[in-house]
Order: sequence, then C-alpha cells, then structure tokens
Amino acid sequence: MRQIFALLILAPLILHERTAFAVDYLAEIKPLLTEKCSPCHGTLKQESGLRVETRELMIQGGDSGSILDLDAPENSPLIERVSSRDSDRMPPEGEGSALTADQIAMLTKWIQQGAPAPAETPPVAPKDHWAFQPIKPAPELVDGGDANPIDAILNAKHATLGIAPQAPATREIQIRRLYLDLIGLPPSPEQLADQRALRVIIDELLASPQHGERWARHWMDIWRYSDWYGLGQQLRNSQKHLWHWRDWIIHSLNDDKGYDQMVREMLAGDELAPENPSVLAATGYLARNYYLFNRTTWLDSTIEHTSKAFLGLTMNCAKCHDHKYDPISHVDYYKMRAIFEPHQVRLDPVPGVTDLESDGLPRAFDDQLDLPTHLHRKGDPKDPDKETVINAGIPSIFAEQQPKIESVNLPAQAYAPATRPHVLEDQLTKLSNEIKVAEKAVQDAKAKWIEIQQHSLDEDASQSDATLAPEPMMLIEEFDKLDQDRWELVGNHWEFRDGKLLQTVQREMRTLQSLSNNFRETLKRTATTRTPGEPPIAPSLFVLMNLQMDRTATSFTPAHMRQVPKSRSPQPAMDNLIIPPTGGSHTQLRRANRITCVLQLKIR
Repeated sequence: MRQIFALLILAPLILHERTAFAVDYLAEIKPLLTEKCSPCHGTLKQESGLRVETRELMIQGGDSGSILDLDAPENSPLIERVSSRDSDRMPPEGEGSALTADQIAMLTKWIQQGAPAPAETPPVAPKDHWAFQPIKPAPELVDGGDANPIDAILNAKHATLGIAPQAPATREIQIRRLYLDLIGLPPSPEQLADQRALRVIIDELLASPQHGERWARHWMDIWRYSDWYGLGQQLRNSQKHLWHWRDWIIHSLNDDKGYDQMVREMLAGDELAPENPSVLAATGYLARNYYLFNRTTWLDSTIEHTSKAFLGLTMNCAKCHDHKYDPISHVDYYKMRAIFEPHQVRLDPVPGVTDLESDGLPRAFDDQLDLPTHLHRKGDPKDPDKETVINAGIPSIFAEQQPKIESVNLPAQAYAPATRPHVLEDQLTKLSNEIKVAEKAVQDAKAKWIEIQQHSLDEDASQSDATLAPEPMMLIEEFDKLDQDRWELVGNHWEFRDGKLLQTVQREMRTLQSLSNNFRETLKRTATTRTPGEPPIAPSLFVLMNLQMDRTATSFTPAHMRQVPKSRSPQPAMDNLIIPPTGGSHTQLRRANRITCVLQLKIR
C-alpha cells in the first residue's frame, strides 16, 4: 500500500513537469520557422524542394527526404543544419542571423515531444492567390429584379449566407448621399426636394466641375500629390508648378477619361503624346518623386509608390532581398528600377511665359537611354553587381501580362522644347518689349540730362549776376603779337616768332606771368586781407601749362601767388602758387599744333 501511495503521489508531479515544459507549436515553433526558414522554403521559394509551413510538409521533406527524425530528434536534418557552424548553416550567413542556443534547444525538445502540431492547410501558391487572378465578369441579373450588376453580386452572396438586405433608403437620403459622394457638398433644401428622376440628378452631378475636384482629392492622396519644397529658391523635392498635374487629374475625371488611360499617361505620357502639353502634364506623377540629393532615393520612391498605387503591393523589402510574404524577388525590384532608370524631369516653357519661375510645365522625359541598371547587393547602392545588367520588366508574377517592350521615335521638339514655335515667338516678344523699355529709358535720360544742364546754366547765370562786378573786365589774348605792357616772358624757354608764342625748351612746368597794370590794380583791391605786421603782397596771375611725361596731355590751370613779401624775387616759386581745385582743364593734344586757351576769371 505504501508503494502504491508513493506512486500515486509521484504521478501528478511527473505529469506537471511534462506539461510545464511542453513546447507550443503555434506560439513558439511556427513563428520561428516563418522568420528563419519560410523565405527560402515556403510558398514563394522552395529551395531543394523543401517547404516548412506545416508539420506534414516538414515530414514529407524535400530532395533529401524528411527534415524531422522523431526517433532520434538530435539527428534530425533540421537540427543539424540550424546548429552547424560551417558553410551549410541555415539560414545562410548574409541571409539571416543564426538561431540562438535557446531556439535550437526549443526545436529539439519539440521534436522529442513528437513534433505535435494541429492539422493545417498549406498556403496556396502566390499565383493562385485571389489578388493575382483575372477579374471575373459580374454574375447575370437574377430574374431581372436586380437594378445593377453590383446588386447581383451582393444578392448572390446574401443568398449564400442567408442574409436579408436592408430596405432601400428614402429619396432624401439617396439625394444627400449622391451629392456627398459625387461632388463632396451637401445638397441645399431646394436640391434635397428635387423631384426629378435620380438618373437625371446623377448625370447633372457627374457633369459638374465639382465632381472632378471632389474625386481628384482621393486620387491625389493615393498618388502623393505635393507641391515643391526646398531651401530658398533651391528645389529639393517634387517640382515647381506641379498644379499642372493636379489640374490634369481634375480634367481627366471631368472628361470621363478611363482609369487605364490615366495610368498610361502618367507613366509614359512623354512617349504617347510627346507634343501634347495636356498629356505631358500627366507625367507630373513622376516629377513629384524628384529628390535633389540622391538619385537612388528618388528612384526608390518612384518604385515604391508606383507599386503601391497601381499594383497594390509593397516592394520596399525586395530592394535588399526577396520579399518574405509577397511574390516579389530581389531581381524583380531592379527590373522595375530599369523601367525608370533613364528618366529625368524638367520644366517646359508654356505659351505666353518666358520666366520659368513664374510658370512652366513639370514633366518627365527620357535622358540617358543607355544607362544600365545593376542589382544592389543587400540594397546597398555602394555595392552594385556590375557583372550583371538587369533588363527592364515587371515582376515575374505578372510576366504573362507584360506587353512587348518596343522603342519609340520621338520628334526633335521632345528633346529641344525651346524650338517650339510659341517659345521662339514669346522670346522675340520679350526682347522687343525690352528694347522698347530701353529706348524709353534712353529718351528719359536724355530729357533729364537736358533738364540738368539747363538748371546748371540757370544757376551759373544767377550766381554770375550776383557776384560779378558791374563792369566785368575781360582778358583776351591770342598772342598774334607780344604785348609787353601786359606780358613778360619768364625764363629762356619761351619765344615769340611769326605771331606765335612758342615753347623752346622742354620742361615739365611752364609759366606766363601777368604784368597787366589793370589786373594788378584789380587784384590789389581783391587780395586777401593781410595779417598785421606782414609785408604787402605782390598779387599776380599765372597760367600753368603742364606737359605730362608722354607729352600728349597738357593742362591749363589759373593760379595766384600766396602771400609773398615784395622783398622776394619777382620769379615765383611753384610751391607758393595757390591752384583752385576746380580750375584745371585737361585736354589731349597733338605736338606742333596751335593751342588756344580761353580763361575766364571772376574777380570778387
């Protein structure tokens, strides 16, 4: 009895120990296999013919047989490969981190426990997923009772599920829904009470400009409409004047352009209609992704949002490796990049505008057609596989639907938009207007100059009237003869001959001293008052003729003596001359020519 009692006590303990250490397949094993093994051994790829999504598939194994050994768990190929430290380790180095010791121990214990797992249905192959199936036609109307093919689809599902649909909405609710859905504005009380047929109201709302504006907002969100931004005037992202693309979306919706045609024009409008600005505006979709600082970032954005907007797929992961969940391979990503590799963006001139800062058409165009695309190892643009060139194409899952890629010949104006007639006309008009403005400025400047000269003459006349003596004294000398009562030749470098005053010795400074008695008397009356105790001044007038070293430029300058005592020599020293700062006149002369100097003095 004691032995039986002891066994009864130990049994719950043993059961409790086994339960405490049981491995949960769904919570622990399956997530681990999905993370570490499924990318290469799942629905997307089956390397060595192996799949690990279910217990049955692991027991079935691949080309080398089962990877689970329930009789000798430690010898299971699965444990051997995840425990290896050699080149056959799984996952391979560079494609995923190795399993930790605790994770390997957990896998081993799970196999030791018999690899328990619930029954599972293997995931369907990607090509069989509903999202990649061709669109099926709507079921036929049942007994003519359905108002719309959509109702036929819904009614068929209702019948399958045994669900009764709601009663039709009231007329007022239907009208309110129509206004909000089609133009984004609630109806007025008068519109809410409209008794016309609903089809007439619908046609009227669809024809309203507000219909395109309301639904353009939806597509602009999906296609990531955004105005440009940068630093100051530096463009860093998107494009200036991108509103042209916004307006294209609105007009396309209002013009009932098909969605398929809208997609074609956004991705290839520059090739479909290279001379049609209303189609080129659609390529603003590509121009929106522009990024100044990094071409790879620019193209990554283009690939990501093209796949999201038009394929409903996220391809970002495939930039670095095969996608773990979607049927997009690493190579597929760069096939998509090769489609966009040659393109660039620019602003084309628009009619009537020559300043691209004011307006211009942002658009895409083919720039470097021969630029190759290389796969970036692990997504690193600094490590391209230059031994392999990736050709343009769509993901392999859609390969059967890919049309044949053909080159397109474009007109010359597609390469040189400045040669378009309206551009040349606008430039000529601009230059003509600039010439007219310049001519007007010249006329205004001339008129202003005449006004300034006249004003100056008026001022001079006014000052002359106020300052000149009532009986002005004039000194006119042509030196046709030498008036020795008026002039005295100083030094040996002047000679009067044949009615001419000639320079006989080359010196840098020549002087003529005035001896006119009349001038002496006048200068005496106007001389500066002497300081008490100073000797009287011998006022004189001098004309200085300064010949420059190149002997072509001569200046005529009037001067008068500083306050010099009479006891000094009558020959003045040059440093005693006072030369007015505005009294000089500089003239370019030719040697051996006759010189005429007109000197006007104001005796104050």
